[in-house]
Amino acid sequence: LGNLMTMKDNFAGLLGPLSGVFGMPAINGDMISSKLSEIIPALRDINVEFKDPERTTFVCVCIAEMLSLYETERLIQELTRNDIDTQNIIVNQLVYPLASAAKDSSCKLCTARRSIQKKYLDQIDDMYVDFHVTKLPLLPSEVRGLSDLQKFSRSLV
Repeated sequence: LGNLMTMKDNFAGLLGPLSGVFGMPAINGDMISSKLSEIIPALRDINVEFKDPERTTFVCVCIAEMLSLYETERLIQELTRNDIDTQNIIVNQLVYPLASAAKDSSCKLCTARRSIQKKYLDQIDDMYVDFHVTKLPLLPSEVRGLSDLQKFSRSLV
């Protein structure tokens, strides 16, 4: 928050000339300072609430692929560094075998996706033993509307 006020002071002199270049009305640095002063107490309250694990926890959602796993790890590290609780990971869009193995084996794409996903699921299981990891299947359609959401939410518990 202190950085925000410092940035405001540093850039206040640029705002007037830049606003003219873009055809906008002149921007008053004092007006911005006043607005920031109004917002900062609310930001501090939000910060306190985010850091209270009794009130807030962050649920990471990823897919079983390299980039998503990498970004999830970066996110967890950043949340931890900022004292924000995160103990839950949802791994979404997993391709599970069909009930009929013969029917399932004919789908080479499905088999290939499961193989790739298994590699990353194993990594997730190794890296996040202390986390609650929920694994959700790839669905044939989007979850849209209250009824679909209620059905889907049963998978999350």
